Amino acid sequence: MGGEPVALLWSFRFEAGAGRPLTEPALTANAGGEAWTWSHFRLSDVRARSLLANAPDLPAAIRELFAGVEDRIRVEQTDAWVFGVLPDLERELGGRSQGQGRLVFAFDPSRLITGRTHPLWAVDDLRRKVEAGERFDLPVKALVEAVEIHVEHMESILDDLTAQLAVVEDYVLREPQDPSDTGLSALRRELSHHRRELQALRGALTRAYAGRQGRRAELLAQWLPEVIPWIEDVDREAGGLQDRARLLHEEIDTLINGATNRSMRALTVMSTLLIPPTLIVGAFGMNLGGMPFAHSGAGFAWATGLCVAVVGAAIWMLRRMNLLP
Repeated sequence: MGGEPVALLWSFRFEAGAGRPLTEPALTANAGGEAWTWSHFRLSDVRARSLLANAPDLPAAIRELFAGVEDRIRVEQTDAWVFGVLPDLERELGGRSQGQGRLVFAFDPSRLITGRTHPLWAVDDLRRKVEAGERFDLPVKALVEAVEIHVEHMESILDDLTAQLAVVEDYVLREPQDPSDTGLSALRRELSHHRRELQALRGALTRAYAGRQGRRAELLAQWLPEVIPWIEDVDREAGGLQDRARLLHEEIDTLINGATNRSMRALTVMSTLLIPPTLIVGAFGMNLGGMPFAHSGAGFAWATGLCVAVVGAAIWMLRRMNLLP
C-alpha cells in the first residue's frame, strides 16, 4: 500500500471474553455463539466511510452516522442497535492530550463498530487492555469501559488544573505588581471546554438511561447507574474549579482597579500641587505694566518663595483632608 492510511485500524474477535486480532473488518452478524467482534476504523480515510456507508447489515441511521461528520454528543437506539457519538481526547504521538475528539460508535449483541478521525486516548487505552488480556464478554461492556477510561482521564486533567489554579491563587493573594500576568484566562478557557464535554456526556447518558417517549437505550441502560453518578461527581468538581477561577478573576480585577485608583490618586495629588505654582508663574509671566517685583533684583526669589508657600499650604490642606499619608 506504500504508506497509504489504512481504513481499518484494528479488529478483534472475542471468545469467552478474550480478544483475538483479526486482519479484516467484521461487520456481519456471523460471530456465532457467545462470540462477538470489535472493528475500529479511521474515518479520515474515505474507504472506511464508503465501506460503512454501504454495509448491508447496518441500519440506515448507522450508515448515515458513519458516512457523515456528526460532532454532537448523543446516544440513540434503533432496532437492536445502540449508536451515537461519545467524547474523547485527541492524543499526540507523545501520549499527551491535544484537544477534544469524537468517537463514533454502534453496537448490537454481537458487534461493536467504532471510528475516529484523529487518534483518541480512551479508545487506544481500551485496545491496549484487550491486547494485554483483559476480558470483555459483551460489546456494551467494552464501550462502557471506554467511557470510564475517558472519565478517569478527565479526573486526571482536573487534578492538574487544580494544582495550576492553586499556584495562580497563591500568586494573586501575594498582591503582585502585575496581577494581570497570571495565565488565569487560559485555565478558565480549558476548564470551560472540559466541563462542556462532561455535561454533554452526562446529558446523553442520562437520556439513554431514563429515556423519554420510549427512547431508552435498553442495551446500554443497565450498565449506566454507576457511570452517570461518577460523571456527575467529576462535573461538580469542574464546576467548583470554575467558581474558584471566577472568584480569582474578580480578585484580580479588584487588584487592578486598586492599582489604577492609586495611580489616579497620585496623579490627582500631583496636579493639585502643581496648579497653584502654574497660576503664579503664569501671572508673573504676563507682559503688563505694574507687575510686582518687575524692577527688583530679588523678584525671582520672591516669586519662588510664593510658589513654595502655596505648595506647602496645599500639602497641609491635603493632609488635613486625609488625602495624603
